[in-house]
Amino acid sequence: MTKLKVSNNKSLYHSDNKDYLNYMMNKQVIAVDNSAPSMVSTPNINLPFGALQYIRPEAIQVLTAPKTADMIATPSQNGKFGDEAVVIKIKELLGTTSEDDGSAGDGINASVNYSTETRGVYYYRADWRVNDKDEVKISSGINENYRADQVNAAMEALAITRNKVFFNGVKEKKNAFAVHGLLNDPKLEAYKAVKSNGAADPKTFWTDKTPEQMYNDIVDALTALNDKSQGLVEDGGKLILATSPTAISCLNRTNQYGLNAMKLLKDTYGDRIQIVSCPQMTNADSNSDVFYLIYEGVMPTVINSYVEMARAYPVFVQSSETSQKISAAISGCIVQYPVFIVRYNGIIDRN
Repeated sequence: MTKLKVSNNKSLYHSDNKDYLNYMMNKQVIAVDNSAPSMVSTPNINLPFGALQYIRPEAIQVLTAPKTADMIATPSQNGKFGDEAVVIKIKELLGTTSEDDGSAGDGINASVNYSTETRGVYYYRADWRVNDKDEVKISSGINENYRADQVNAAMEALAITRNKVFFNGVKEKKNAFAVHGLLNDPKLEAYKAVKSNGAADPKTFWTDKTPEQMYNDIVDALTALNDKSQGLVEDGGKLILATSPTAISCLNRTNQYGLNAMKLLKDTYGDRIQIVSCPQMTNADSNSDVFYLIYEGVMPTVINSYVEMARAYPVFVQSSETSQKISAAISGCIVQYPVFIVRYNGIIDRN
């Protein structure tokens, strides 16, 4: 892990943050475009030099800190700012083997299928605005950089919206191409209900199940995933179990023998399984919390697609008021391989 000395009380471009700025440039989070010396531009963040006096390293950290969506799929940039739609190229690796008899021909060649997915782009913005009176009153009273904190708040708002769109898409978008989320991607199969607990008054809810029964619900999901993919998920790769915070609390609930479903999962699948708490999966379908089991192999199953994380416009000063607009653009969640996802409801009752 790289450790750098950072002064969050000073701008990203201040000499005290030179090492941090160089590191961020090398990571392609931010870069200077020498052909346009008045601008700082990158695939991730686009900043006028004038804005840097208020943008501290802390603001960049707020913007790029992993959200729940990023734990499911790594952010991927597609398209450029101004696009109304992005076209994602999807690759499917194909091929089988045949007996090698030493001859030059008659073998079966491996191949790759290419297809495309077109999605719309959702543009959104966060603004900050201060006046001299408020700035002096607040900054002098609590010794804080009020303008820089306003920028931090704007960056956090952009990051929260990006995370929200990844799960839910954008319903109000009116152009020809939709922006879908993981919870409503049209390629996914309908939810299935988990098995009941077999009691006299049968219930499917995890609040009414033993650790073994909850564990078996995940095993059943993996079996279904294996059947859908014709055994591909047994070839290794990562498993992502994404579900609501309440459901994860149930998985952690210990019985009288000190056993819980979380321990059973970790004992069986070890580091292969990653469990992600997603508030967006609370009451996500049919008055129930849901869970997704996702297989990640050679190619990403889910694309976490954005166009630009932040585009900061010049600082605008009018009389005693200072303001700035910061925009971003996202194309949502794109399920590249629906065969590697199963999803279930009926685990937490929200009636």
